[in-house]
Amino acid sequence: MPSLAVLIADEDPMLRALYADYLKGIPGYALAAEADFGRALDSVLRAQAIDLVLLDIFLKGFGQVEGLRRTRALYPRVDLIVLSEGRDPDVVRGALCQGAFDYLIKPFTFQRFKAALEAYRIYNLGLTQRKAAWQQEELDCLVRSSMRARTVCPVLVPPKGVQVKLLNDVMSLLRTLDKPVSAIDLGNKLKISRPTARRYLEHLVDSGVAEVEYAFRRVGRPVKLYRLKI
Repeated sequence: MPSLAVLIADEDPMLRALYADYLKGIPGYALAAEADFGRALDSVLRAQAIDLVLLDIFLKGFGQVEGLRRTRALYPRVDLIVLSEGRDPDVVRGALCQGAFDYLIKPFTFQRFKAALEAYRIYNLGLTQRKAAWQQEELDCLVRSSMRARTVCPVLVPPKGVQVKLLNDVMSLLRTLDKPVSAIDLGNKLKISRPTARRYLEHLVDSGVAEVEYAFRRVGRPVKLYRLKI
């Protein structure tokens, strides 16, 4: 799964360096470019495929909320997380109304930054990697909160016969593993049957949260292995 391309847009070179360093600690992201002025940001978006902009909405030459509105109109597939001061409630409200995924008020912690980026990756993959038809409850769960929910929502509403607690247990175990796992191995670790483990893993794949790879053997069929995308 390719990394999401990030553009950091802030006038302060020390903050750009800090955010770039933060980004290195979050899997699934790659720094694609930096911008210190509104026109530079626009030039990057015209020239490169960017998934996410980390934006100081008070960036010189950008235009604050109007600049955000213009950017969303010109580049509708680019998302933005605002990293700015919170002194003007109208700007905060305007940014969120114009579709900013999140708004982090300076100064913020690495943990808050990480939470926003992890939530955005879940949201992005949930929309772009989805293969199965959407159910209303699933889509509601993905979009209904500003942080896109961090419990069962990332794996979407489970269908009948899939328990939320066990689904979260499967997710938690997959996050701790440094390599893909088969249904039988996951079943052994969680003390559940292989068919049950496979059903839960396939649900994660259908939801766009997990992916499959195959381990080929000299004899017999290849083994299906599962890993999280996020």
